[in-house]
Amino acid sequence: MTDIPASPTGPGSGADGATADGATAHYDVLILDAGSRQSLVAARSLGRAGLRVALGECFAECDPDLPVLGFRSRYCAKSVVLPNYATDSAAFAAGVIEFVREHPTRVVIPGSDGAIAALMPVRDQLGVLGCTLALAADAELKIANDKDLTLEIARELGIDYPKSRMIDNVDQIPELLAGFDFPIVLKPTTSWAPNSPVRLQSVEVIDETEARTAIDRFLGAGVQVVAQQWVGGAREAYMMFVVDGEVRASVAQVAHRTTPALGGASVLRESMPIPPDVNASSIRLVKAIGLDGLCEVEYRRDLNNHPYLMEINARLAGTIENAVRAGADFPLLLWQWATGQPVDHIDSYRTGVKTRWLRGDMRWLRDNFRRVGRPDSMPSRRALWTFAVEFIKTPRLDTLDLGDLGPFFAEVRVTLASVRKSRASSPAAGDAGQ
Repeated sequence: MTDIPASPTGPGSGADGATADGATAHYDVLILDAGSRQSLVAARSLGRAGLRVALGECFAECDPDLPVLGFRSRYCAKSVVLPNYATDSAAFAAGVIEFVREHPTRVVIPGSDGAIAALMPVRDQLGVLGCTLALAADAELKIANDKDLTLEIARELGIDYPKSRMIDNVDQIPELLAGFDFPIVLKPTTSWAPNSPVRLQSVEVIDETEARTAIDRFLGAGVQVVAQQWVGGAREAYMMFVVDGEVRASVAQVAHRTTPALGGASVLRESMPIPPDVNASSIRLVKAIGLDGLCEVEYRRDLNNHPYLMEINARLAGTIENAVRAGADFPLLLWQWATGQPVDHIDSYRTGVKTRWLRGDMRWLRDNFRRVGRPDSMPSRRALWTFAVEFIKTPRLDTLDLGDLGPFFAEVRVTLASVRKSRASSPAAGDAGQ
């Protein structure tokens, strides 16, 4: 674990974690995955509430040579670099425990599946130190984090999901191909695998060669594969906060674009009224699992507007900035819940609120050019026009806050680095279109 100085504009305690009088600094909350947008939103929300916020990053999903969004926030009282959970989850967990022991902290909030998987085994050790891991109970979390277990509960409840099949060895591929039409969506049962240094993401395949290649890659990483029939309608997410089975706050959002295009991170999303069909099925599913705390249930509609369950994220989600801007401060609810305080009721929120992750949208545009004709793509000229007009239609950008500009400038640097990397790896002009 390595301490680094806090943002020069924030209430930092210094690189050694000591206060001005030499005493050990205490923190209200340690928010992990500081390079992610969702952790930045949580830091801003809790910092504005007057809490003392520390942020940690392990560089499992961001470049250590580029600025970390959360570290540049004025609400970051302390920044800490932790071991990489993708390569050594035990060392990552030990680093978090060491931080809490040296700097008494009331709550730890992870922002990714990888951090959650690493910390679940040490929840009790954190508790002994007087620190709460702001997550649902382990048994319920295990179901929510496993796509196959989630679908099993959905099947028992009669909640529709796309035609699916579990694949745990290559001998099952012929039967899969005989029973499914292309395109087929292949999903790892968990995002972080024992034999993979990077997060695994769902892919669509359009022929047998692609299917075998993707399945071999997932199985080789040490995870099973859920194969699903592709559904091509709107993507909707229902975010809710549950306390003892009661929904205290909820927001519905539609994702207009994602990266990767097939169910990846939302790059353009809009708050919407909660559809009755999604509301009913989500509440039944969450209650059946027994989840408490923050979660997001994702759906995709077919061309007849019928919703199909995709998955549950029982953590901070990338769409949380849009929910907060719409009037539902989920990070604050998470803090209240984790510290045993009464959790606020949020009865309404603003619909039609749109936010855009510009770097992600640029990635979507680049990837679309490379995959025209595949599922969830659009013709190149239409994609370029769609991307361009969004500057007028959606002025709200992720990370941009006039009262906290450091993270936005960090995001600009990361975006420029991404553009340079993309140009360096693009094919030569003579190879274009191959």
